[in-house]
Amino acid sequence: MNRNEHHVAIIMINYNSSQYTTACIESIIEKTSPEIDYQIIVVDNNSCPEQYAALGVLKRFHQVKVVRSRINTGFAGGNMFGLQFAAAEFYFFLNNDCLLLNDCVSKLYEFCKRHPNVGICTGEMYNDKMELECSFRYFPTIRLRLLGSGLLRLLNPSAYPSRHKRYTQPLKVDSVTGSALFINGQYFAELGGFDTNYFLYCEEEDICLRMNRAGHDVYMVPDARFQHFGGGSTAFNIDMRQEFLISFLYYVSKHYGLLHRLAIQVFLFLNLLRKCIKDFAYFRLAWRVLSGCHMRYSLRFRQKIGDKS
Repeated sequence: MNRNEHHVAIIMINYNSSQYTTACIESIIEKTSPEIDYQIIVVDNNSCPEQYAALGVLKRFHQVKVVRSRINTGFAGGNMFGLQFAAAEFYFFLNNDCLLLNDCVSKLYEFCKRHPNVGICTGEMYNDKMELECSFRYFPTIRLRLLGSGLLRLLNPSAYPSRHKRYTQPLKVDSVTGSALFINGQYFAELGGFDTNYFLYCEEEDICLRMNRAGHDVYMVPDARFQHFGGGSTAFNIDMRQEFLISFLYYVSKHYGLLHRLAIQVFLFLNLLRKCIKDFAYFRLAWRVLSGCHMRYSLRFRQKIGDKS
């Protein structure tokens, strides 16, 4: 580690949710050991003026730097923007609607230091009701879509650990939640960081797969615990579902090729068509999938440039 580097740079995005951001930062400062040298970078992703002004309360924390983007660049773009103000050995990309329940930062940092081949890790996640939720996923292949994780687990138990049990030891996994990504800075730089073609979804699957293919491990570390409220910045609706499908089909095309993408498209189209019986709004999604879910439909292109402030 260079003299000017911190141990950890914690980077989070604020988008019209300053109350979550403030609470998250307070939990970091309360729970993190003073032995860890860390900085916090808050990227305001073109919030409304009132929400941006509300971040002024963070000036009382010397560890915090607030930077503002005049354009909402989404998860990947916002975090890459924040990265430009960070200088650290490890990056902790943390959703602002999270609270640390223990010294997550130290626990994940120490785990990575003990296991230098680990590229990405996360902790044990709880929802807003303090119920345990799984913080890892399998790579979304056509095999998984068609056969299901239960059958694949019977064939290869180590590759498909159960998502419905609690673990007491670190677990090697495919992909971890994007709400709390703790990443080795050197490996992240070698991969070029997040792919900013994604706006809101699938960034974590993408970076975890790329890290895996580069020969580095991805882990869930249950000793580190955090709470994720979910939906702090975005409400799930048909537009958000469409955004997920755009990102997901881009991810499949990028990593698995044309035939795999076509198979996934057919699977998704039939599944969405079935849902049209209950809600005709799904027809729009089915049509988008059939036509390829081009990126021109992304919410990214509805963003307006904010005023200077």
